[in-house]
This record gives sequence, C-alpha cells and structure tokens, in this order.
Amino acid sequence: MLKTWKYALFFLLCLIIALLFNLPIQNVLSYVKLPDIVRVSGVDGTLLKGKAREVAIDNFPLWGVNYRYQPSCIHLLKVCYYIDYDRGELQAAYDLLNGDTEVTQALIHYQAAELASRLPDLPVQLTGRLELQVEDLSLINGKPQILNGRLIWHDLGLDEQGVKLDLGDYQLDFTGDTNRYDFKINDLDASLEVDGDGQVKPTGEYEIDIKITSRSGIDPQIKYVLDIVAKKSGHNKYRAEQTGRLPPHIVRQLF
Repeated sequence: MLKTWKYALFFLLCLIIALLFNLPIQNVLSYVKLPDIVRVSGVDGTLLKGKAREVAIDNFPLWGVNYRYQPSCIHLLKVCYYIDYDRGELQAAYDLLNGDTEVTQALIHYQAAELASRLPDLPVQLTGRLELQVEDLSLINGKPQILNGRLIWHDLGLDEQGVKLDLGDYQLDFTGDTNRYDFKINDLDASLEVDGDGQVKPTGEYEIDIKITSRSGIDPQIKYVLDIVAKKSGHNKYRAEQTGRLPPHIVRQLF
C-alpha cells in the first residue's frame, strides 16, 4: 500500500510540474513584478518556450525575443533560460531561494548611431557597430549588483557632412558593483593607439583619462575632433582628461 502511495505522489508531482510549465506565459507574467524600467509586449508561449515581439529596458528595445527553458540547473534550485533575439543572445537564471537573477554570456549588437542618440551634444556623428559582451551580471530587485564584460566598437568612425572616416576597432573592458564601475580602453586593429581608464560612481559622476597616439600623421578631420575633446601632449599625441555626470536614464541602468 505504501509503495502504491509513493508512485501516486510521484505521478501527482510530475503532473503538477507539467501543468505549471504548460501554463500560458501571459498568466504567469500577471503574478510577476517586473522592474519599472522593463516593458514586455507581444508575449506568446508557455514557461517552457515562447517568444515576445519586444522587450524594452528603459526604452532600449530588443526585438524578436525567443526563450527556451534549460533544465540543467534545476538541482541548484534555479530556473534557467536560453534567450535569443535579433541582435544577440544570453543565458539567464532565476534563483528560487533569494530571488536573484543572473545573466551570463550575453551578446548584443547595435549601431553606433543608436548610442549617439542617447548621448546629447556630441560634436560629431559617430559610425560603426557596437558589440556588447556581458560575462557576468547579477540583479537584485532589478538593480545590477555585479557587472563584468566588454564593449567592442567595430569600425569606429566619424561622418562629417557625408565624408566618412574609419578609425578601426576599439575595446572597453568594464567591471563593477553597487559602489562603482571601473573601465579600461584599448585599441585593437586601429589607426590610433589608445590607452586609457576611468570610473563611474552611483551618483553618475564619471572621470576618464585617455592617451591617444598616432605613429603617422593625423587626418585633419580627426585632428579637428581631437582638438575639441583632448589636449595636445606631443607630436601626434593627445590626452583626454574629463569629469562629468552621465544622463539619469543611463545611471538607472547601471546602479
């Protein structure tokens, strides 16, 4: 009799799990409190797999989002998903015990013009393609607690009245937590040698110190921009030292 009850309980547990994972995702989202900066639209599917037409994070949209449940971490009492979208992919895990969300191996592509639209008063029009790689991101109550990764700017360039200049590829490595973010900037395959670092505080205050060198001559248009944002420190050498405050909507995403 006891053995029969064990089988019955096991079957009942499997049935409950199956029913839960096959619930329409719209029903589940109605009980989940998403951060205020996150907006989801056009959702269709279940807890196991589905899609969303758009997920906007502080008005930054991700389109064509698809998600798929990953059972590999259930023994850690975490619910894990593989998510891909039209500009990249990521793996996310939700801790059932403490409510933490972890994101690993995230990859996002977007155009430099989209970044420029969020940074007002730029003296030039930026071109190129950005590749954001997030190695480790931990969220509590929708706020980043740990963030490590890199931003690669492919074909960084300037568009001055239809005349485009390609300066090559550059990389920004960043690491941070709730106290501050530190970053380091280097050139990859680029016409300008760049070496710099900086930091951002929770108040939005930032400071940067970047050294820029060219082994050959500097194009007059590039020199014009460098004269605006940096100070000449030698022959074909510049140094950009700057402090300021980031726009509030960017600070909200970081802290």
